[in-house]
Amino acid sequence: MAYNKYRYGPPALKSSVDMQLQSAFSDGNWSTVVRLAAKRFATFKDPYYEAIKVSTEAQLQGTAEKCAVLVHVDELVKSKKTPDIDTLDLFEWACQDFIGYEIEFAETFGPLRARWVKANANSPMAVSCLQGCLEQWDLVSAQQIAATLDKTHANSADRRYMFWNITLTFLLSISPQCTEASRKVYSLLTVRQLQKAADITESSEKLEKTDKGLLTEEEVCLYYRVLLGHGTKEEFLTRLKSPKLGAIGQLKQGHKLLFCECLDALETWGEWDTIYELCRDALKLGLDGSTTPFFVCDLRIWKKFVAAATEATNADAALDEVQNVLKQFIELKDKATPMYKKNISLALLETTFRLPSTTINPNHENKALSPKVIQIGLFLDEYYERFAAFDDVKGYVAELGYEEAKTFLEDVLPNIPGENPTKAQQIIITALECRLRYTLTTCPQTLSPHPTVVEGTDQGKPFKCRVCSNLAKSPCEDCLKKLIIDAANAYSQVAADKELLAAIPKLDRDPRLDLALVMGNSLLKLSGLRPKLPNFAQSLWQDVQPEVLLQAVLLLDTQLRVTPNDNGLRLMLVQLYLLFGCASYAHQLWVPLDVKRTIQDALSPLFFDRISSISPGLFQGTRPLMEPLRAYYSQSLRDPSPVRIWDAFSSGSYTSVLDMAEYDKKLRTSCTLVMTLVEERRAARLFVGKLDIDIDDHILATDIVEDTTLVHKTDYGSFPNLESANGPPIQDFIRLGPGPSNERSHLSFLAEQYLDLLSYTPPKDYKPSKAAEAAARDKAYNLETLIRINTSLTDFLHKPPTPKLLTPPETNYYTALSLLSALVLTAISLPKSEASVPTIVSQTTQSLKTTLTTLRTGLLSPRSTASVSTEQTISSLCDMPAFSSVRDIALGTKLSAAFVLACHERETARDKSGRSGLHKGVVMEMKALESAAAKTLADARAHVGVLKGVMNESGWLDRLLDVVLGEEDKEADELTDKVSDVVDGRAGAEEWAGKVVESWREGVKGWGMVRFE
Repeated sequence: MAYNKYRYGPPALKSSVDMQLQSAFSDGNWSTVVRLAAKRFATFKDPYYEAIKVSTEAQLQGTAEKCAVLVHVDELVKSKKTPDIDTLDLFEWACQDFIGYEIEFAETFGPLRARWVKANANSPMAVSCLQGCLEQWDLVSAQQIAATLDKTHANSADRRYMFWNITLTFLLSISPQCTEASRKVYSLLTVRQLQKAADITESSEKLEKTDKGLLTEEEVCLYYRVLLGHGTKEEFLTRLKSPKLGAIGQLKQGHKLLFCECLDALETWGEWDTIYELCRDALKLGLDGSTTPFFVCDLRIWKKFVAAATEATNADAALDEVQNVLKQFIELKDKATPMYKKNISLALLETTFRLPSTTINPNHENKALSPKVIQIGLFLDEYYERFAAFDDVKGYVAELGYEEAKTFLEDVLPNIPGENPTKAQQIIITALECRLRYTLTTCPQTLSPHPTVVEGTDQGKPFKCRVCSNLAKSPCEDCLKKLIIDAANAYSQVAADKELLAAIPKLDRDPRLDLALVMGNSLLKLSGLRPKLPNFAQSLWQDVQPEVLLQAVLLLDTQLRVTPNDNGLRLMLVQLYLLFGCASYAHQLWVPLDVKRTIQDALSPLFFDRISSISPGLFQGTRPLMEPLRAYYSQSLRDPSPVRIWDAFSSGSYTSVLDMAEYDKKLRTSCTLVMTLVEERRAARLFVGKLDIDIDDHILATDIVEDTTLVHKTDYGSFPNLESANGPPIQDFIRLGPGPSNERSHLSFLAEQYLDLLSYTPPKDYKPSKAAEAAARDKAYNLETLIRINTSLTDFLHKPPTPKLLTPPETNYYTALSLLSALVLTAISLPKSEASVPTIVSQTTQSLKTTLTTLRTGLLSPRSTASVSTEQTISSLCDMPAFSSVRDIALGTKLSAAFVLACHERETARDKSGRSGLHKGVVMEMKALESAAAKTLADARAHVGVLKGVMNESGWLDRLLDVVLGEEDKEADELTDKVSDVVDGRAGAEEWAGKVVESWREGVKGWGMVRFE
């Protein structure tokens, strides 16, 4: 992507230029500037006027004038002379539209600026040249300029040049721009330069601001980053323990960043003894007065301290020391701020759970009321009313044994509010209890193994629940039902009590939200919804109970109207509605989240992933659906360098420079970026059939090639997670399919490349003078492209992780494209003189025709009848991604056959001798394949028509409510009654049902606008 340094206007001319020429240049009167500059050059023979003339000609419309400046730049590069800096500015401005396309900055202006700085190192413009190269991400030239400045100012008091040189040398050494031969040299050079500065720091009693040692925290952290990247482990550990630059020495100076970064590195290496010693010494700094008492007293460090003590060589002594240090902090607890008081309480809780049982309960007395249970109780006694209380103790409760958990829930938790609790305190405890009970249903200690075969009959329940004593699966369904009933009763109690409703705004968290999440999650589990459910993408109702699943959605949606600002619940519902095919309603819930800037890359897949296959009609709005994402990437990746890299560099934030470079690299190779390009193109192809630009030529796809490892960082942190660490989080249950991955993103990108090849048509005015040569070149290009695409598709499909990263329809689609690309390759490369068509051609075409027939009869025909039940219709509406893959496979097949037949027609039209064209057998196979694809597309169009007709029928509101809450004249089960009470019965659910039905209708309407030819 080209960097436009002069996007806000051209550079200023030299002050020696006369006012007439200055005025014409500033006014943009380019014709006048060209004329005046030519006259001045003829008069004064000053090359600068020629540069003005040539640069200004590039602003005119003529191709020759525009490209003339490229010749001058090439001459400058080849010349050994030092260029004029003002001429360079003019030429760079004139070439702004060519950089990154016709010429590369790193091969032209970068070396020219480095050459100029070498001859003018003391000029103030040298730093501007460095900035220009850095912002163009020409690290080779930038490093050369920085090295020149460092050498020139080696004896000056300005220390920044040295660290600029070091930082850029390190960046270059880890960059693809660096050759393998130079990488070792630059790595060693960076380490030696920083070691020299570190030695100066260690050996000096007091460093002055002009000394070339390591003075600031940023400089010290840069040194350790370099050591971590290029140094040895022994060097890192030795320096980490040094008096001044060691982690403890830096803590004494108030620098905490290094300490935290080093702990992560040490944990990766398994250096537990070192972690233990560092954490112990760091915590003692606060006790002996070397730092403020609670400077290092945060939970992250305490957890590492305790974990390291359990792994230390002398674990018993280390654990004794942990207890001793903790005891001293507990004595200081009253002097701490609320945040540090909580940290100490959590540290005590963490220590209790990590100490051996023989240490915390040596006499084995009352194992049920163990020290672990007591400590959880003591912690909650102080913090149970706080927003984060559940998250703080959830992990610890999940670690309790069954008897301990039972004692905690029955004897400890109910007594925490005291003897005379208020109604609000009681309901908070009830909500907390329900959440913890739900968490325990996901823990293995609540279940005991039980024979599944009883008296020769397979019961299908391999466990016995220790809570309810019933035979169970995991989780126990009877416990979940009991939990739903208890939570629903508590919810109804709150809704009916005016005093409680008045108290809720004063609480940290609405207990109704917690109760609704418990009920919703429990219903999701009871519905049969499971992560990675086999054949889930083909039929939502095949393995789940629709009424229970819809009850969960209704209940959670009702709660969202009560607590609309809870983003976790909103995100959960977005995913659920996408699962149900209610994309327009999901979009209504998504928009208020107002996802912006840096979180776009991490959160956008939660809504946009696969959106074109669910509801293409969303792309027909007044504002393009993907516009926020496209705008974000266009803005963030507008320049070759990370955004505002010079600000961080010039201010001395060296670790920020490294972090920004790493973030920018990941952003350019993001799965979300590929998703943005692919989803928008798929939607456009659904409606217009042809795109204006190939995906390879897209400005955002510059860094995406087959060997690029694409990065996925979808953020699920906002989702409400009541699950324990023993099982998958809730998002794995409600996702439409596997999340973004390197393999799936590459497959989708390759699919677009293949369709671009098939869809390409030359411009109407393209008439080559040598048709035979042009045809040969086109054929060679097509063959090369097909070989590359087919090889890559096959490689990615056969990677071991791939099957788990795709839904079944996606697997079918990419497998079909792999077969089609191989078939087309064989078809257009097979000589006409061959006696017969290779067997592989007929086998592949037969396989594809069978696939189309299976998809047409198995997916579409049974659902394209006049009498369709409510469940069948809803199932079809939820299966739109599977339906979309049928259309995509059929369309890909049709385009492939049409591509081969078009090649045959062009060859026969060009050469009337009959010796050109494709093999007769290939042509027959392609015509049969094209016919099968056309029939599948026709049936797909008919299927949409049937769905549209069914959805336009009256009475859908009642039909949906009958599925969810049961028919009005029939008695419902207890769970349905409880859900009905929470949502205020059918009357309360009517608005929700109306939105769901309307969303389905909008989805079908969108599919009705899709092209099926």
